[in-house]
Amino acid sequence: MPVSLLWAVDVRGRVYRLSTGGQQWEQCHDTKLEFKRVTAATQCCWGIACDHNIYLNVHASDLSIRYQEETYENQRWNPVDGFSERLLPSDRWQWSDVAGLVHQPLDSFDLPSSGWEWEADWYADENFEAEPTEKGGWTYAMDFPATYTKDKKWNSCVRRRRWLRYRRYKARDSWAKIPSAQSALPDPVSDISCGGWEISEEPRGRLSLWAVSLQGKVWYREGIQHHNPEGSSWTEVPVPGEVVQISCGPGELVWAVLWEGQLVVREGIGRDCPSGTAWTVVDSPSTVGATGVAVGVNVVWAVTKDNKVWFRRGVNSHNPCGTGWIGMVGEMIMVNVGLNDQVWALGSAERGLYQRQGVTASELSGKAWRALSAPRDSERSHSSASTSSLHRQTDTSLSIHKH
Repeated sequence: MPVSLLWAVDVRGRVYRLSTGGQQWEQCHDTKLEFKRVTAATQCCWGIACDHNIYLNVHASDLSIRYQEETYENQRWNPVDGFSERLLPSDRWQWSDVAGLVHQPLDSFDLPSSGWEWEADWYADENFEAEPTEKGGWTYAMDFPATYTKDKKWNSCVRRRRWLRYRRYKARDSWAKIPSAQSALPDPVSDISCGGWEISEEPRGRLSLWAVSLQGKVWYREGIQHHNPEGSSWTEVPVPGEVVQISCGPGELVWAVLWEGQLVVREGIGRDCPSGTAWTVVDSPSTVGATGVAVGVNVVWAVTKDNKVWFRRGVNSHNPCGTGWIGMVGEMIMVNVGLNDQVWALGSAERGLYQRQGVTASELSGKAWRALSAPRDSERSHSSASTSSLHRQTDTSLSIHKH
């Protein structure tokens, strides 16, 4: 059976993992960083550090993460020099992308972050459409743009060849800062949640990462895939109010809590639109307002300001808003939904960790809370799963994933 991990952050900002195959909390050792939030997926864990930056921890595996960079060298024939880099003013650049629209010299390619390293230097690709070319890798055509062939003809006036270089992601089992160049968030981040891995199997390893800024704005991280675990850029998603917390499930469910205690649900999430199309406002389970929400595949749980726990009826991919709230026994300050819609929570009085018992496909709300106790690897004492917030008081952070 695959191992599942429960991630947590304590009041000192230290990140811990509790494995289904282990008996104690194991600390993720990184003495330079203190964290406020963590959110995990199958292949990685994201965290917000106390320096307000977002960090990524990609789990080590036998499957390497490598990315192919490419650029094209273009030349034109003339009677004096033969084929050379002397192009016409109307031609593309000497070095360009495949369409000839972007200037891409070899020295213009930089590593996205310190988490990457080059495997080797640039080399000319001597294969064209799965067949070997002549030495040098040149392909020929009448003009730019045109149909290229590997054979030189009497009317071949232009030629090009593809250059390749591979980079490998090296930051495994360590916290790597998400690069901010050209993709930084304008405000510090207070909450993050990742999910979406069940929306589509392609492209491989695609994730949805949602972030909430201290000003209550919501952002979506674009381009997270297996060969690009850090993603590429942030896109703001307008929200009808100020958001304080957000939760993203493995499928189409994304819920968020507004400052006033109401909740909003993201509609229109799917394979072709992973960030959705619109928000729908849902009333709080009680008059005191919600403080937290957690979603899974077919479940939504919420906690209100009086520490009451609520379960949302009728939630599924066709009806992400559900039909109504059911009050549950127990007082918690936070809930989190893990694999197979299993539920974890932190008690309001002693900050103890609880698991919801009896959660099945036919009874998603479960039957009762069971307290869990496990020592830390360093302290060998009972581990509360409470975490640090910006003020290091009551906020919490839990996340479950399959390793």
